[in-house]
This record gives sequence, C-alpha cells and structure tokens, in this order.
Amino acid sequence: MPAQKLADRNAFTIDTGNLSKHIELMLKRHVNSSSELTAAFAKFAKDRDVNQNQLDFSSDPIALSSGDLGEFSKSSDIKTTLKLFLPTFSPEYAATAVRMALEHLELSSLFQVILQFPEAQDEMDDPTWLAAVLGVWQPLEKLVDAGKILYLGVSDIDLERLRMLCEAANEPPKIEHYSIDGCCTVPQELVEYAKAHDIQILTHPDSRSFELGDEFMAEGQKLLGDALLPFGPAWVARYTIWLNSRSVMASKGYLVHFERK
Repeated sequence: MPAQKLADRNAFTIDTGNLSKHIELMLKRHVNSSSELTAAFAKFAKDRDVNQNQLDFSSDPIALSSGDLGEFSKSSDIKTTLKLFLPTFSPEYAATAVRMALEHLELSSLFQVILQFPEAQDEMDDPTWLAAVLGVWQPLEKLVDAGKILYLGVSDIDLERLRMLCEAANEPPKIEHYSIDGCCTVPQELVEYAKAHDIQILTHPDSRSFELGDEFMAEGQKLLGDALLPFGPAWVARYTIWLNSRSVMASKGYLVHFERK
C-alpha cells in the first residue's frame, strides 16, 4: 500500500515520464506549466484507476509512466533545458534538482538551467534579495565549473535585479526567461541590456508565480491516496530534450519533489 511505503519517508520525488508520448496531453492547450502538471497527474490517476496499474513506491524517483528517458542520452545532437520552480530560497534545492535530473535522464550535462525564484522575492529589498539569490546561485556555479551545466538563466526578474546578479555572480546569467503573461512585449531597456551582455531573452506563457494549488493536490491524492496528505511539494523541475538537427522535442516531463510538512 502507498501509505505503508511512504510512511517512513520524509521526502520523495515523482517523475511524470515523457509527456510527449501522451498525445491527449500534448494536444491540449495548457494555460501554464502548473496546469499542465495538474492535467498530467489527473491523467495518470485516471489511467491507474482504470488499469489498476501499480506504482513502484520503493523507487526514487517514483515514475508515473515509462518514458525511456535515457534513449537520447548518448546522442551529441541533443539540447536539454531544466527549468526549476523554487517556492523558497533553500540553497540545496536547486543543486539537488540538477543532480537528480542528470542521474535520472542519464545525461552527463545540461545545456541550460533556468531558475524561477519564489514569489516572496517581490517583498524583499534588493540587498536581501541578492543574498538569497546568491545562496541558490553559487552551488550551481560549482556545477558549471564541473561541466555539468553549460549555461545558467533566470526567469522574470527585472532589469535592475538582472544587473545586480550579473555584477555579483562569477557565472552571470546567459538567459532571461521573460513572461508574456499579461503583456506582449519585452521592455526595450531589458532588450538592450541583454544584447550588450550576451544574454538571450526567451519568452514564455507561464505566470510570474508558480503555484500548485488545491486542484493539483486533489489529483495527487487520487493518484497516491491518503499517503500524500502529510506531504507538500518542495520544488518542481521541468525538463525538455530537443533534437537539434531536426528542431524536434524528443522528451518533456516534470520532477516533483515532496517533503513532509
């Protein structure tokens, strides 16, 4: 039983597997990543109910579907992006997520890692914000030095804070993931700064705060049962693997790390 398997654990990770193999998920237009992840949990909960599929609760991460995630790992023609959604500025979360992704996807390195910082950053003054960000950023810089990450990036920070991070970091961000939710253009000053500092601006439809709300937890409970109740999501990592030569998305999925409340 799931409750028995998880009762002695303080944390566990769920891997959705390769969602690009599930046509019904890929054809649906999701508002953002949190809605896509919720829809994936709902699908797997329904499939498990119909087919009586059994999850392996002794594995880590616990795989919701078989995705053959390592099938592209030996190819030199891939580009892998990991976007981390962090609800807190916990220094160990980002590095742990990168190491888990590398191991689980059977990759020697990631092309780029993009960080979305917690919504609490909006209430911080600049010195406090920078200290918190560097606490997360510096462990990743060590992974850049070790050849595990090629480029680091950030999501939805304004020009002044982007400048602060670039000036303080040993490995400044090379990507700004900019949300077009609620607007349609990137500020010209940000465009000019990015161009002058070799920063690539990529747009995305996600909201500026990543929240897994009651609907996600309800679908999670359908999937995992009451065993999920003592736990809450600690971080989420979305991985995307592209075949460069054909500009084809070969794999896309999520790692969701839960910790006991």
